[in-house]
Formats: sequence, structure tokens, C-alpha cells
Amino acid sequence: MNVSNKISCLLGFFFIGLLAGVRAQTSLDSVQLRNVKGKMVSYSSLTHQSPLVMVCFWSINSESSIRELTAINQRYAKLKQPLNFTLLAICVDEGNLLNHMRNTALQNEWTFEVYADIDGELQHAFHFTNVPQSLIVNKGEIVYQQSGFEPGSENYLFSKIQSLATPPRPR
Repeated sequence: MNVSNKISCLLGFFFIGLLAGVRAQTSLDSVQLRNVKGKMVSYSSLTHQSPLVMVCFWSINSESSIRELTAINQRYAKLKQPLNFTLLAICVDEGNLLNHMRNTALQNEWTFEVYADIDGELQHAFHFTNVPQSLIVNKGEIVYQQSGFEPGSENYLFSKIQSLATPPRPR
């Protein structure tokens, strides 16, 4: 293969990769989530306020998911003010289990927003199957992911957030 053919192949792969990235972003922007009051909202509308997002996928049947979000909740209020980031707790359950999402959040006194990934589109877009699964997304790119939960692992999530976050702008 001569040099010009190699360059053509490389350019072809580059453009295919570029198109795949654009399609992935477009599909992520169109993902719809349901809040605890039943209102549908787009993932992009929830993440446009801050370039830094912590996404925590959980299930009502996963005790480790509940423990992780409860541990995160204990530190969230203190860190939300000085740091500019968005926290989304996304329930991956389907059917009748979703009826318990709001009660689970209320019983655990979570102070962050809770949503349901009704069709599994967000879970599919982020390519994982097990919960709990936590991601830190910075400017649309996954910069860290953590699967499972052990006591104290929330500290590592917050240290990553702290290293990437910018202080909020004065109003």
C-alpha cells in the first residue's frame, strides 16, 4: 500500500470515528428521564448547567446502591456549594419497581435529584450492566467510572470531583 492510500485509509477511519462520536452525543442528548413526580426531562437539560456531572446509577433491589447514595448524600450538601457540579441519581429499574423510586429517595432523605432511565437508554449509552455504577463526566467525556460500592469509595468520587470542579460564579 502506497503512502497516499495509507493517508486515505487513516482519514477514512478518522471521519468514521468523528461521525460515531457525533451520533453518540446526539443520542445522549435525546435521552429522556423521568423525575420522581413523573415529569419527563432530557439528560442534556439536566447537564447543561455544569460541565461536570456525577451520574450514579442505582436499583431499588441493590442494597449497595442504596448505601452508596446514602453515603454520597452525607457529603453532597457541603460540597455542592463550593463546587460547580451536578449530581444525578438514575434508577435503572423497570415496571412496578419504579413505583418505589420516590419512596426510597424520601425514606433515605436524599437531597439530590432522582430520575428513572425508563427505557434504559442512558444505561445503554454509558455501556454498563451492573449497579451501582458511578461515572464522572467532564465536558461530555467520561473521566472516571466506578463499579460497585465499598464504604469509603464515595470519598474517591468526591476527590475526583474536587480535582476537576471549578468554583461557581458569583451571582
